[in-house]
Amino acid sequence: MSENNYPKIGLALSGSGSRMVFYIGFLEELAAQGVKIDYIAAMSGASIVAAAMACGTMENLKKFVFSLDKKTVMEMLPKGKGGLYSLDQMEEFGRKEITDGKRFEDVRPNLGFVASDIETGEQVVLSMGDISRAARISCTLPFFFEAVKWGDRTLVDGGLLNFIPVDVVRQAGMDVVVAVNMRGTKHLFSTGQLVLKRTYNFFKKALLIEYLERAWDALDGLDDEEKDFDFDQHPPMLSVLGRSMDLALRAGKKERTEAADLVITPDILNYRLKNIEVKRLELYELGKKYAREYAPKIKELASRKTTSNK
Repeated sequence: MSENNYPKIGLALSGSGSRMVFYIGFLEELAAQGVKIDYIAAMSGASIVAAAMACGTMENLKKFVFSLDKKTVMEMLPKGKGGLYSLDQMEEFGRKEITDGKRFEDVRPNLGFVASDIETGEQVVLSMGDISRAARISCTLPFFFEAVKWGDRTLVDGGLLNFIPVDVVRQAGMDVVVAVNMRGTKHLFSTGQLVLKRTYNFFKKALLIEYLERAWDALDGLDDEEKDFDFDQHPPMLSVLGRSMDLALRAGKKERTEAADLVITPDILNYRLKNIEVKRLELYELGKKYAREYAPKIKELASRKTTSNK
């Protein structure tokens, strides 16, 4: 319990991808409804919205998101070396327009961005240092974006190992834990992709053909213009993809929401990537609607915690 005897409220936000505009409306409206958030654990696109809220730049993010089109996105995603695309420009844009160069230590609510170490198979919570860099890491979908070296770790999207970071919020000492489930699937990868990887693993083990592993990596061979490729900074993308799929298979379908006091699952099936541009405002308003609906429930949970601790 906090010093003023009021329970600390934490949010566990699942990855959202193109639906991150929902979180903009949701967090804006929670604040308008007087719900004070003390901690946010987030991954993928949700980490960007959480960063904007904590840094006081939600209007900047909203203006940017509502102006986005496919051409602008592709211009900000140049070809990568360890992935199809590089997030370098996005990271720098975020540092300039969204986080203003702030570090985790500078902002409130406190933040924890979830990433996955593909070498050790461990979940990593980024909560110190440059917020923009950490948000970029948490958005690093394997294969599509370059894995990021962070000290001696190789990090990608936290959704690889964790579905909704309820455990992170609970470990941060929050009294009330609210989970928001925005994921359309149980995994970072589709069921079909995981079936293919499982089949590949079976035949590799059953037939004992070691060169299959080498062939998998060799598919990501360098052309003549990439002889200076830095393997330490940018691991081969197909190796990253294969390792990521293995970890996703091991992680299974655990949602890890048992420790949450409240789980919110918005009805977002009609909001897909192919129609997200025309439905952005609708999705934003949906976020506000859910915040208005659940704000009284969150306050009631906080009130119960206060009463039970008197």
